[in-house]
Amino acid sequence: MGSTSGIVIKRPSGIIAGLTAAWAIFGLFLALDQEMGLEPGALFRMVGIAFGVDPPNAVYIGFLLYMITAVIIGIIYSGICKRVKVLYINSVLKGVGTGILAGIVVWGVLFLPINYLIMQPTLQKMLIESDPSSSQYSMAKKLMELSNTIFWGSLSLHIVFGGVMGFCARLAVAETSVIHD
Repeated sequence: MGSTSGIVIKRPSGIIAGLTAAWAIFGLFLALDQEMGLEPGALFRMVGIAFGVDPPNAVYIGFLLYMITAVIIGIIYSGICKRVKVLYINSVLKGVGTGILAGIVVWGVLFLPINYLIMQPTLQKMLIESDPSSSQYSMAKKLMELSNTIFWGSLSLHIVFGGVMGFCARLAVAETSVIHD
């Protein structure tokens, strides 16, 4: 028998988990836009506008901020789970469970303050300053009308995001990949 040698590949579990979870719920955002009668990307556009980006480019910046945030969340989640013994992801079930918990925490700590301190005031400002016949006005009006639905829907999306993130984090740390000669 020969010796086994190979190249060890360490996977960045937090980045993988955050990106995979973000892409997993990306389609749900588009479905929500459709279900709420908004044009595709309206939720991302609103994020961009709230952070001062001109409407034509707002959807791209909103999406970019979403992806960056997902990666940061994945890195923090993965780092905490590796360092806190009780949260260490040693099974798929524990990965999904801790991921869901992380999704709920992110919803409470990040989404709710951004929604109530940045998004809602921006929507109100758009209603006051926009031409009532403009698409921006109708989007702001529709989002204000649906704020209760968005509140609960965002919790659901954060739970799904967290579950996928935890599952992917478990897969990423399950076993180091080895490429044999």
